Amino acid sequence: MCSARLSSMSPSAPDKPVRRPAGRPSSSAITREALLEVALNQLDRVGPHAFSVRDVARSLGVYPSTIYWHVESKEALLAEVAGLVMTGAIPPRGSGDWKTWIRNLFKLYRKAVLKHPNVAQLVGAQLVSNASLSLDLIEGVIGVLLEAGATEENLREAYNCVISSLAGFMTMELAPMPVENPEGWATALEGRVRAIDPLEHPTLTRHIHLLANRAFILRWQNGSQVPLTSSFNAHVEIFLAGLEVFLARGKSPAVG
Repeated sequence: MCSARLSSMSPSAPDKPVRRPAGRPSSSAITREALLEVALNQLDRVGPHAFSVRDVARSLGVYPSTIYWHVESKEALLAEVAGLVMTGAIPPRGSGDWKTWIRNLFKLYRKAVLKHPNVAQLVGAQLVSNASLSLDLIEGVIGVLLEAGATEENLREAYNCVISSLAGFMTMELAPMPVENPEGWATALEGRVRAIDPLEHPTLTRHIHLLANRAFILRWQNGSQVPLTSSFNAHVEIFLAGLEVFLARGKSPAVG
């Protein structure tokens, strides 16, 4: 059957969902756990853009069709991997007040993503698109927002801000470097930052010693090489302070 293991496979080709044959895979088929582990390892090596179901199948020694016994498509597999990375990133309820829970959520999420920096873009996209729907995450966020005083008038906006703030910082911190000539790109960008004209941008040049390679837009290395830990911690505290003020108002700002 399609699940039989192979000693060699044909060259890579564009991934396409394979129609599942009738019946069930044999007892020699891969497990879902093994599939996700290999897929995550590939993402760690090549990132989501070069990710290939055929390469995952090759690593497992099976035909690509076997993969589709477990997932419907490449996108579904990526969503499953995003969910795997998020495992353990949702704090239990009852451990401190609502601010403590959200603070822990942000820090656990960052810890999980830093272990797999090539997956940062994938995890953020899956959270935003709901492809890896995490009901526990949604339940937890809504629960602590209600505990914090959210109402029918502002719960939706507060929830959306939590999710976007959670994913946004890490998506930027671990933004991928260019695949082609990354060293040359980094050297050129550093040169541009160092050569900013103080006559045209006096405020920027006066503070460049604080910002160079440590601030968004002015970096030539991403967070896997130069983590922005202090900025992340500030991001969490600033967000919590703003969220508390927003919830205390009891309603969302007027539109228009």
